[in-house]
Formats: sequence, structure tokens, C-alpha cells
Amino acid sequence: MVPGVVAVLVLSAAGMAYGAENGSRALTVAAAFGYALVVMLVALVINRPCWKTPEGGHAPDLLFHTMRRNTRLAALVYGWAALAFFAVYGLTGVTWRHGFQYGTAATLIAGALLFYVHRMGEPGRDVPPSRALTLLHATAVIGGLAFLLMSGKLATMRGDWPANYIFLFGGLALLGLCTIAYRTQRILEQEEPPPTAS
Repeated sequence: MVPGVVAVLVLSAAGMAYGAENGSRALTVAAAFGYALVVMLVALVINRPCWKTPEGGHAPDLLFHTMRRNTRLAALVYGWAALAFFAVYGLTGVTWRHGFQYGTAATLIAGALLFYVHRMGEPGRDVPPSRALTLLHATAVIGGLAFLLMSGKLATMRGDWPANYIFLFGGLALLGLCTIAYRTQRILEQEEPPPTAS
């Protein structure tokens, strides 16, 4: 599904840049919302099979492979944010001095997550992330969203107005992904047999 998600990522960033250039909040919001929706739908397609126990149980490595896919999706959300920042503040007349800083930060986070996914695939490293990491990520996202909503930044007329929608819908996509991934972790980890006493 990665090529399809990447295609929507590029179209969404382009739509946001076009909307920002023309001062259309509606188009900018629609482009950002569309990508967030696609990410959550793909996450559901990936994770829902884990929520129903088939006859004979799940494969032992299902949690590992599912969490690799979830982490890759999270990287693509940060990648979308990076591309949207660079497209809006590099290709349009909208200016904001922090656009390239946040774009660079999102690029670095996306790269770090993809590196982590790659390392997870190496022999002897087939250990899925813990639920604590998923909860920590979700908590950080909730904090960022709460600040954004309480600060009233979504109503601003300054040059950071497209950035605020990147933060909003990127945050919602990540929060949805964390929620879905946490449910998968909780269900599959409960299936594991308790350790035997030595």
C-alpha cells in the first residue's frame, strides 16, 4: 500500500500549496484532511485482521510485522508534513520564517522512523516496539494538539495559517494511528502465553 499512500501524500501537499497560494482555507483543509483520512483507513486495513482471532490463533510474528507497517505509516505522516511545509513555504508566496525549520524537523523524524523500521527488519532485531512507546507518542501528539487548539492559532490570518493545518491534521493522523496500533499491541500481547517459572 506504500506507493498508493505516497501518491496521495504528494497530491495532498500539492493541494495544500495550491490552496495556500490562492488563499483558500477550504482547499488547504480538504487536502490535509484527505491525507489524514487515507492514513487512518490504511491503518485500519492493516490492523483490523489482528483484532479477530482466526481458528488456530495468530502467527507468532504478526505483532512484529504489523508494528513495522504502523511505524512506516507514522514515518509517512511526518514525510507528508515535511513535503507540505516545503511546498507551501518554498513554492508559494505565503511566507513564515519557521516553515523550513519545521519541514526539516519533520524530515529528520521521518528518516529516523524509517531507519528504525529498517533496523527492526535485521536478523535478531525482530522485537516490536513496546506499548509504552506508542503511549508516549500519543501523549506528545495530544499535548501538541491541545496547545494548537487552545492557543487559537487556527483562526490566525498570518503566514503560519497553512502550517497550523499541517500540525492539526498531521497530529490527528498520528493520534489515530497510535490508537489503532495500541489496540493491536494490547490484543496480540494478551495472546502470548505467560512465562513459565524456572
